Amino acid sequence: MSAVQDTPAGPSESDFHQAIARRGDHWYSACLRITRSPELAGDAVQDALLNAWRKRGQFAGDAQLDTWIHRIAVNSALSLLRSRHPERWQALDIDAEDEQPTPEAAHLYDELDDSLQRALRGLSEMERVCFILKHLEQWRLQEIATELTTSLGTVKQALFRAVKKLRVTMGDLRSAS
Repeated sequence: MSAVQDTPAGPSESDFHQAIARRGDHWYSACLRITRSPELAGDAVQDALLNAWRKRGQFAGDAQLDTWIHRIAVNSALSLLRSRHPERWQALDIDAEDEQPTPEAAHLYDELDDSLQRALRGLSEMERVCFILKHLEQWRLQEIATELTTSLGTVKQALFRAVKKLRVTMGDLRSAS
């Protein structure tokens, strides 16, 4: 019976330690680019590692372990941002009451964020990850291809499809403004 349980266990503790040693700084940097907060980035990586360890039996092996954890870390960072939504829209680190958004502007930001989150759910995982890495994290196309262990053409196609879908899904915002 224990042999059956060993099969779905996924990567070993040693595999995790090696991935953390090789790519831990990279995951933190990616989360920092998304959250722009060292504390939130650290929390996102920690959450990602805990989730990856708990769900290691779900690791299918169709991607590298560090790429799989990277995806979990990016999703964790995005979840933290969503949970702290008001801080997400503060562009400056100064306390300037005059520059606080009006209630109408805050409402529009909320609508835009909700619309973007709904639209992102309509993308395939490859499209969503490529879009986030390119447009939120400002990665170069070749970096994305390398990180996802895929071709540059595949990344370009995923981005093209993602932008096309987002334009359709979010087109009502453009016509409303």
